Amino acid sequence: MIPVSDIQKMIVSLGKPIVDLAFQEMLSTRIPSPTASRALKRFAKRWKDYSRSALMVLCCEAVGGDPSLVYPAAKCLVLSGGAFDLHDDIVDQSYVRTNKKKKTTLGIFGEEVTLILGDALLIEGISKLVDLSEHMDPHKVRLIVKAVKDGLFELGSAEVEELKLVRNLDVTPSRYLRIVNMKAADVEAYARVGAMIGGGTPQEIDALGKFGRCLGSIAILRDDIEDTFNDEAELFSRITKESLPLPVIYALSSPALKKKIESCSKSCSNSEIPEILSLIEKSEGFEKTKRKIESLVLNSKTALNNVRNPSRLLSLFKT
Repeated sequence: MIPVSDIQKMIVSLGKPIVDLAFQEMLSTRIPSPTASRALKRFAKRWKDYSRSALMVLCCEAVGGDPSLVYPAAKCLVLSGGAFDLHDDIVDQSYVRTNKKKKTTLGIFGEEVTLILGDALLIEGISKLVDLSEHMDPHKVRLIVKAVKDGLFELGSAEVEELKLVRNLDVTPSRYLRIVNMKAADVEAYARVGAMIGGGTPQEIDALGKFGRCLGSIAILRDDIEDTFNDEAELFSRITKESLPLPVIYALSSPALKKKIESCSKSCSNSEIPEILSLIEKSEGFEKTKRKIESLVLNSKTALNNVRNPSRLLSLFKT
């Protein structure tokens, strides 16, 4: 059994150099606006998502490839991931995050600056794909660009569909899970691109794509559990401004829960959160979400049967 701390160290060691380089290169660009420059520096300092780039390295290694070739595409997806995060905050009106009430970029700089900063990250990220042509033949570059585009387009479509779930108490688990699957499209793209760059066979690329889709869904549902049971501020935000997390959706068959959620939304107070949590637990919202995650983990591992060296990817589940 591998300790969680060792897995986290592996992800940081693989992903941090790519994230740091992506932002260093962007910060070296001339930015005439002092406000824009300050916003970018603050965001870069606080961006700690090393999992995207680490996954690409691991998928490249899993098919016997050279991880250093992943950098241009990984930098693209690091920055575009940051762009989507900023735009999501605008959509969700996330001015602060977590119980510690830490201000987001939106909370400090406002909607206009946050929107423009997100656009800039997306432009800079996509421009990194040009560097792929230095190391790969044009046909492979086109396939990689298509995989990135398809993944980001599907992610964007999922974000649009998720807007229909805001304060929607009639949503079903199956409908929500379809959107979760769509939102995992970018993680599938990371895995596919890592395998393509590593020279994987078509079978390996497809297998790692399926693995990435499952892994992305697992990450979203784990966040749902965290938002529901470990952060009252996030749960209140999900109830009043965002889509409900899966443990809550599973419990919506309870009329008492629906009534409490409606009351919570109208009162603009999180005083009813403890009662809401009690009703979710009675409806086995956690257990049902946990079983869904376990099913996705099994599917992830099964997909890796078709990859020549999956050991480090499998270690992500050995906690």
